[in-house]
Amino acid sequence: MNNSKKAKIEEKIVFGIFYMFAFIVVGILFTIVGYVFINGIGAINMEFFFGDSNPINVILGFERSFDGIWNSIIGTLALVILSILLSIPFGVLGAIYLHEYASDNKLTQTIRFSSDSLAGLPSIVFGIFGYALAIKTVGPSLLIGGLTLSFMVLPIIMRATEEGLKSVAPGLREGSLALGATKWQTITKVVIPSALPQMITGIILAMGRSAEETAAIMFTAATAFSFGIGLFNRVETLSFSLYVLSTEYSNAEELKMAYGIALVLIAIMFVLFTIANVVKNRFKLMQS
Repeated sequence: MNNSKKAKIEEKIVFGIFYMFAFIVVGILFTIVGYVFINGIGAINMEFFFGDSNPINVILGFERSFDGIWNSIIGTLALVILSILLSIPFGVLGAIYLHEYASDNKLTQTIRFSSDSLAGLPSIVFGIFGYALAIKTVGPSLLIGGLTLSFMVLPIIMRATEEGLKSVAPGLREGSLALGATKWQTITKVVIPSALPQMITGIILAMGRSAEETAAIMFTAATAFSFGIGLFNRVETLSFSLYVLSTEYSNAEELKMAYGIALVLIAIMFVLFTIANVVKNRFKLMQS
């Protein structure tokens, strides 16, 4: 066998191994989603979301739901929105400073190392820190939970923004500056619009991280029953409701409801990731 044929055979074997592992990864994903879907789809109905309350009245805020997961959905959305609003300014402005203004020195290296370390901390550590903050201030609440989650997602937004800034061609900056624009005008009018797809993707991924978090909010914000959304109140969340039902269920119906909540969480993640891809592709088309 000559070297050419041997090289082709080796190449086919290597590609075959790559395809095998790729299919295994996809298979694991479909197995998990399929298992949750089969066990949870039977729980999905109007009563599952709203209990015995009128759905329209609950959605409009005229009536509270005491049995369904609607309160958990609203609590989850409130935590996600608050954590993103708190983390975006620091994440985006921090990334702009690191990439556009700061030189590569000990300070910037320390900031990047701190950001990467923050991203690697276990969520339970954030939860304990948030709880310590809560008992010293207003107590476990939506505010403390949102603040704790903002610390968790900050590195995601910062890293995504910085990668987006790196992807902008140097010629765009140079051309803007050559036309008389200031550094800040170049960043706001040229650089950020070009980096927006990656920035939005990072923000949406951070929203997904906030929505699925359990350990951190157990200490800082979550409760099995809430009395409405308020900054200084505990809130119900999907992830915490899933945890309680899956560990303390007393019958098959409650277990099926837990699978239903898991299915709703998967659906939320799927929607967020789909939006991220659509936005990214739309901006790429607009810029091309």
